[in-house]
Amino acid sequence: MRNPKIHILVQLVTMIIVMLNFISHELLVSGSLIIAVALIVLIGIPHGANDHLLFFNLFKKRAIEEGSKTTLFFLYYLGLIFLYVCSWFFLPAFSLGIFILISIYHFGQSNLYSIPLRSAKGKLLSIFLSGTFVLLTPILAHIETALPIIEILSKKTDLPFISNDFGKNLALLLGILMLLHWCLIILLKLISIEKGLFEIVNVLLLFGLFYYSPLWIGFAIYFTLWHAVPSIEDQINFFKRTRSAYNLGKYLREIFPFSVVALSGLFFAYQFSENIISVNQAIALLFSFIAVITLPHMIMMDLLYQGIEEEKTEENLNM
Repeated sequence: MRNPKIHILVQLVTMIIVMLNFISHELLVSGSLIIAVALIVLIGIPHGANDHLLFFNLFKKRAIEEGSKTTLFFLYYLGLIFLYVCSWFFLPAFSLGIFILISIYHFGQSNLYSIPLRSAKGKLLSIFLSGTFVLLTPILAHIETALPIIEILSKKTDLPFISNDFGKNLALLLGILMLLHWCLIILLKLISIEKGLFEIVNVLLLFGLFYYSPLWIGFAIYFTLWHAVPSIEDQINFFKRTRSAYNLGKYLREIFPFSVVALSGLFFAYQFSENIISVNQAIALLFSFIAVITLPHMIMMDLLYQGIEEEKTEENLNM
């Protein structure tokens, strides 16, 4: 179970960021890219560095030797990354579309994993609505900043034109849609009023963050504090069920070497191309890196959540 105190702290940080936009927006704009990259590098990317141990624990009941498990994991993980990298090279627009879809599902799944919705179909719909909201709202609200990055990633210069005002109106529409969604969920009694109101507060805070904050600040705060931190909580709670005396310290020690490897690869790629690419191209490089590691990570987290649900079902049957 996720710690509510951590979530309240994240809500407070988000509220402070939104307030700073009205007090000193220029200050946030000037430091937005540096702050965003620091958060993504220190929290965002490392939160998926423990996928190998998730794999070993999830498949520990299978009749597979330890050495074979290691080989199987790296074939699966590195194989998916290699195939996706090739896809980005030969089919960039298609690969960007796949990245958007898996990000919508992955973000929505992480957002609603701990929310007790009383309908499987309702939860699946909520996952996609929530993922769409958190991914597209900041992009639409700051389309003038996002569009050059999208053009680089897709390698298309003839994308449909969206004016800044129209983008902001679409972002506002997404925010209203999410509020109506939670109101409907409450009215249909698919969730308790308390939980539903809590989600409405989350939508209001995230909309304020996405709409008023600089694009990179909004994305980084969401990606690290709203997505990566709860994901880390879920991973630690899972390992506590399968490994004795597991804690945050052990988690950090385990992810450190793999985080270093991943970030070193990103650093050398940037250093190699530093003098021949623009800032927007460097940002696109960062997002393409996130994209290729998101696909296998999303699958691992999906297996994790399925495994936790199966364990809960078994426990309930044995009671």
